[in-house]
Amino acid sequence: MNARFDLTTPGYRLRARGVAQRICPERSDGVSVAAAVDAAMAAVTEKTRNGSKPIVVGLVPFDADAQAVFYIPEEVEFSTDYPATTLPKDDQRNTFEIHGDDSPAYRENVAEALRRIKSGDLDKVVLARSVTVDFSSPIDIDAVYARLCARNGNAYVYRVDLPDGLEETSSVLLGASPELVLSSDKGKIRSTPLAGSIPRAANALADEEVARGLLNSKKDLAEHSLVVQAVGETFRQFADMVEVPSEPQLVQTPVIWHLGTYITGMLREDVSPIALAYALHPTPAVGGWPQDAAKKTIAELEGFDRGFYAGLIGWMDEEGNGEWVLTLRCGIVSGNRATVFAGAGIVAGSDPEKEHTETRTKLQTFINALG
Repeated sequence: MNARFDLTTPGYRLRARGVAQRICPERSDGVSVAAAVDAAMAAVTEKTRNGSKPIVVGLVPFDADAQAVFYIPEEVEFSTDYPATTLPKDDQRNTFEIHGDDSPAYRENVAEALRRIKSGDLDKVVLARSVTVDFSSPIDIDAVYARLCARNGNAYVYRVDLPDGLEETSSVLLGASPELVLSSDKGKIRSTPLAGSIPRAANALADEEVARGLLNSKKDLAEHSLVVQAVGETFRQFADMVEVPSEPQLVQTPVIWHLGTYITGMLREDVSPIALAYALHPTPAVGGWPQDAAKKTIAELEGFDRGFYAGLIGWMDEEGNGEWVLTLRCGIVSGNRATVFAGAGIVAGSDPEKEHTETRTKLQTFINALG
């Protein structure tokens, strides 16, 4: 099978097919990965010399020390005039069952995290959970991707064959991420960390009120500032002219409001954007703070391996231009089954029931797309 990598963003669509060259870094750290990517790009450019510019596409797990997937595709197509997606009809014959939608274990995990926060072990931890959706017949992946694109116009919508067979794939990661970790364009870099969120209301007036409440929520502003501070500090290690706005903005998705901050800078000349992406990842938006304590809490409480959920997906060309986003609002589809992931940031003042509701709302982005 021809390995497939698709990314549809508010500004362009990337379609990549096939594997011209796999990239296997010696170690799983930003400097090693960047060096391996640069070497592979140089070798391919030397070989082709036909004017076509190679790119690298990649998928980094939540645990940045685990094995990532990087390769140079055989075919690459960028377009900016992609057609409006028409929504495929839901398949009424394909009945389904959701397992794990209500999770007492998740509420207990949140309560335990709050005990650790109160004792001073950590300031914030993002706790995730997964549900499985079983269908009576195979899931139509093209239709799921089309629905994600049509319903999430401001998101980074992705579809990538997973490496249990880049040659003959059996599972596909799809999602509609609201969160840009790193954009690099001729050295100008940008990150839009999101933290602090609330489900949207059904009518416009109530929705406006909900959004205003989020902007004024001490709990959510404190959670957001932890993330912004961490991203800003990392930017300053790799970039000049770093600008970090003092106030967040509202960022909306079809189901949830987020607090977001647009952080910018100019990457220093000798720095690869991939090295910076690794230094940023995982931000407190998907891990927590302090980083090591949050990682330990996640490992002890969650009870499943996140794999590529809450990792990075993106691309880069030979000049360092590219984008890396968080693999959020996502699921893995294999045959008749979809495994869907969502998490919520736990800080002092969090409520187990509200956090459970938030994850249920976030799960809905992908579950709705399953049709």
